[in-house]
Amino acid sequence: MKTSHFIRRFICILITLKIIDIVVSMIHLSKVYDQLTALCIDFTLLVIGYCILPESDKHFIKTIKNNISRHQTYTFKKTPVVSKKMKYQNYSVDISRQQYQAQATPYLNELSILQHQLEDTKERIESQKAYRNQLSKQINELNIKYQQLNELTSKHDSLINDIKRLQDQKDQLVDAHVTDEYQSFMDYQSKQKLATIDNFDGYQFETFTCDLLNALGFSEIKRTQGSSDFGVDVYAKNGDTSYVFQCKLYASPVGIKAVQEANSGRSYYNCKKAVVITNSYFTPHAISASEKLDIDLWNRDKLASLIAEANV
Repeated sequence: MKTSHFIRRFICILITLKIIDIVVSMIHLSKVYDQLTALCIDFTLLVIGYCILPESDKHFIKTIKNNISRHQTYTFKKTPVVSKKMKYQNYSVDISRQQYQAQATPYLNELSILQHQLEDTKERIESQKAYRNQLSKQINELNIKYQQLNELTSKHDSLINDIKRLQDQKDQLVDAHVTDEYQSFMDYQSKQKLATIDNFDGYQFETFTCDLLNALGFSEIKRTQGSSDFGVDVYAKNGDTSYVFQCKLYASPVGIKAVQEANSGRSYYNCKKAVVITNSYFTPHAISASEKLDIDLWNRDKLASLIAEANV
């Protein structure tokens, strides 16, 4: 800031204070002449203060006035300070056509090369688009073939399952046929064995009963001896269950007396189960008594099935 501007502004401040003092004193003046005199002095001081203001301050006051009166709007701009130490040199630009062409030629050549590269890039892009469309078409065809393959695979798996199911049914039929043939053979063999048993004596039938029980998995098998066996002939155990067996080799049906003897023998040997086994059948009274006394009856048919089971 210049010193002269500072002094001017200071003087303006003093003038402004004096004007305010005169305006305040005018209120206490009673004569019109004195008031007019004071007003003239204020106006004179105001003109003097405005005259000695720097140009920048005058512009500032004028801007405020115009903004208040809305006559014209100004923007407050700070006046740039130009240093006198800075010197500018104005060089005239003078270039010939040949020099311009010589300087512009490299740039023009580079621009031409870039344009060619741009055209090549566009051609490559178009080529890649065409290749992409071709690939998309091939992918669609592959997807269709893949779906067809999945359908064929599903049909193949279904056929494999059907073949396996039919093979299992065939095996079951073959097994059933073999089983039927085997069962028929075992039935025939058991009948042949029964025909042999019919020719046994009592002792041989008891021995055969022991062999049969052994083949069926019974244990602790032994024959009872003496006249105090209460009609039972064989003692055996199947697991924890104890049995007594009365063997009856008859050509006619076995009666109720054999059932009663088996029941007595069970009590005597303190066994849980009692069985009457025969190569014949039982009378209705014997069957009725066995149901009441809980005695098992193994007739000729039962004996045949046990022979086939034990394969003795």
